[in-house]
Amino acid sequence: MTATATASLRELLAPQGWPYASAASRGSPDPGRFHALFGRDSLITSLQVLPEQPDVARRTLRALAALQGVVEDPETDEEPGRIVHEHWPRAPEWLRAAGWPVRDGEVRYYGSADATPWFLVVLAALDDQELTDELDASWRAAGGWLERALERGGGLLRHGARQSRGGLRQQGWRDTVDPLEPDTPGGGILRPDGSEPQPPLAVADSQAVALVGLRALARLSGEPRHRDAAERLAALIEERFGPETMAIEADGKEVAGAGSQLGWLLWAGALPREAAERGAERLCRPDVLTPWGIRTLSSEHPQFDPMAYHRGAVWPFDSWFAFGGLRAAGHVDEAERLRTGVLEALEVLGGAPELYAITEAGPSPIPFANRVQAWTVGARLALERRWDGRAQPSRGPGQRPLELAGGT
Repeated sequence: MTATATASLRELLAPQGWPYASAASRGSPDPGRFHALFGRDSLITSLQVLPEQPDVARRTLRALAALQGVVEDPETDEEPGRIVHEHWPRAPEWLRAAGWPVRDGEVRYYGSADATPWFLVVLAALDDQELTDELDASWRAAGGWLERALERGGGLLRHGARQSRGGLRQQGWRDTVDPLEPDTPGGGILRPDGSEPQPPLAVADSQAVALVGLRALARLSGEPRHRDAAERLAALIEERFGPETMAIEADGKEVAGAGSQLGWLLWAGALPREAAERGAERLCRPDVLTPWGIRTLSSEHPQFDPMAYHRGAVWPFDSWFAFGGLRAAGHVDEAERLRTGVLEALEVLGGAPELYAITEAGPSPIPFANRVQAWTVGARLALERRWDGRAQPSRGPGQRPLELAGGT
């Protein structure tokens, strides 16, 4: 771990030891708008730095367990066992103005499709029996939420429709208040014609995390039914998600679009060998794989914009999943070019930007991007170490792989 990277991670850690999703604003033009505990972001960052700083994962898991959902609350999207999406002890004015649920000055918002399975993944990857016992009630509740969510989604992990004002309409990692009028240009998922897909929406990225979450749950519980549930989900992913499928709408129609979601599916080992090869081949075409990272959406897609938040920009953490996925699929040379390309882009741009554009000039800054994003810092650390998060990190002789992300 380089001294620069270590310093960047240190500035992102709360006094309790868990990572904020972004650093606070460093002044114009840095928005620094996610300086809070975010379930998905903090957990992914914890996984990225797990080999060398496992205490970050421990502290993140404890913090999220303390905020875990216990009741049904449509205003905050809270549900029993659900892991919080974001927690602001003191709500910022921009959330108040947007009509988010603020109670006693605080925001506890649970609208995340995948924070809960990520909780299971990180706990299992940590492989700390003492902590697993300590958080027994929490991981069992999280597993219960995931099972119920899959059941009501017809076997897939879905999100929406939102039942109250404020909050997020789309709740995968490509989340947005409104994909048609986003506060950040190009947020969320759209059909090729530019219209909004019909919720409840099952996005490919979330299915990948749900699958690894079920495998983690099986490891934690020792119950064969959880492994069986993972196998059923894997079969459904193979059936419904081809190389050009971004999501599945409520009526079963596909939302077409090749992009970085293929890296997530490969990372999760969600596809059998032939399907994985097709996915890897599609991921490696130049409309998706650039010399400096993976585009969130193909440059051939009608809604592509290199500056768009989720519809064309490159995210280093997103490319980190593609690095691991390509390695798992046997595309080692392409994975290595991706790894070195992202690290080169971060050197060119400086800092740890949330996302960046690939233009004719190469890696280019995007004005609305946070300048220091936690999972960018984590991605840099992991890519430098060639750690892809697909198994338990080796911390001594006799360690066995967790095999949470299955093989292809």
